[in-house]
Amino acid sequence: MRALQYAPDRGTDLVDLPVPEAAANEVLLQVDACGVCGSDRQIVRGETPPFGTQFPLVLGHEVAGTIVAVGDAVDGWNVGDAVLVHPFCPCGNCAVCRRGESHLCTQQGCIGFTRQGGFAEYVAVPADQLVRRPAHLDPAAAAILVDAYATPQRALVAAHADKAATALVIGTGGLGLAAIQLLKAGAVARVASASRREAGLDVAQSAGAEVAVALTDARGAARAIRRFAGTGGADLVLDTVGDGQSLGFALDALRPGGTVVIVGMPAGDVAVPMARLVRRGVRCIGSYGSQRNDVVEVVKLAADGRIDPAALLGRRLALADGPLALATQSGGRDVILPQR
Repeated sequence: MRALQYAPDRGTDLVDLPVPEAAANEVLLQVDACGVCGSDRQIVRGETPPFGTQFPLVLGHEVAGTIVAVGDAVDGWNVGDAVLVHPFCPCGNCAVCRRGESHLCTQQGCIGFTRQGGFAEYVAVPADQLVRRPAHLDPAAAAILVDAYATPQRALVAAHADKAATALVIGTGGLGLAAIQLLKAGAVARVASASRREAGLDVAQSAGAEVAVALTDARGAARAIRRFAGTGGADLVLDTVGDGQSLGFALDALRPGGTVVIVGMPAGDVAVPMARLVRRGVRCIGSYGSQRNDVVEVVKLAADGRIDPAALLGRRLALADGPLALATQSGGRDVILPQR
């Protein structure tokens, strides 16, 4: 089969590999689409990969596929089923998993990092990771649900977003735009967005933000958010950037007693303005990854037309164009279509 393989010493190559065999608890998928995430590009840029990553590696963790073979111990799945793959593989046995926080499992693997991913014509995955894909969903749009949408979904669950009347999303990449759609699909009445990119303001409003402010004037932007919220600031801020500037802005735009949830992970350490955080009674939490039930939830929202993942799509590329997708970024979430 054709696959896009990356190794630090030689970069990204289109190679021929044997078609994987499904183990007893696995299925073999024909990959219909696989989204290109920012974390894929970070690996290619030389940033630190997740623990357990081994090279050479077929990247790609936002997988939509069709089952072509089923392992002997697999029940409930059949050849021909259209599926999505939840990429995070928790151990299921540790104290964290038993607490119901499997997304924080310190022993978890990840498809496309600790095992071969979806930038290939075929991939073998554990059957426990599968989620049914509604037939009417475009595979390219459905693929990005498993991370670009499931990650902010987990963050909004952690932050109890259903109790917020006003929310601000910082960042207008895939996670930020998905978060705007999810907030609008939920119980949050008013949603604003902030971006460092002027181009991000228009796309944020297209995604459903009622107000979009530029971080080129952070003080003015914070005042605009406070006026928009009308209660001294937003009830909830979701920060997809996660650096010192974005956290400082979040605290300026947040009401006293509000919540900021951070999903952005910058490479370096960030200074926390602790006195402001304490005096304003702010709840500041981090959120990482997702659980399988988060994928199930966002698939339901997409199937019902309450969110539109197709609106986030950028380029649709063949495997041969994979190096381009990993080296450059378009205005949306790029997707590789290995069967092209």
